Amino acid sequence: MGLKGQREVLLDRLPQLESPTLVVWGERDRVLPPSQAREAMARLRNGTLELVPDCGHLPQVERPQRFVSTLARFFDEKAR
Repeated sequence: MGLKGQREVLLDRLPQLESPTLVVWGERDRVLPPSQAREAMARLRNGTLELVPDCGHLPQVERPQRFVSTLARFFDEKAR
């Protein structure tokens, strides 16, 4: 385990994901910076990135309404 508790780095496996993937990330995340979200997105075949402004590491807790509306929009778009 590394200093921050992460056991595995799975970036190299992201291109294997075939299903649509939503990545929701806080713009002010000090644990995992948004640059890591962009790096992940570059490897996803069918990825969507939502950067949440004025939000840290836990968008689902810090901005729950924004998080839910983002999920709803993503699922609605993919259902079409």
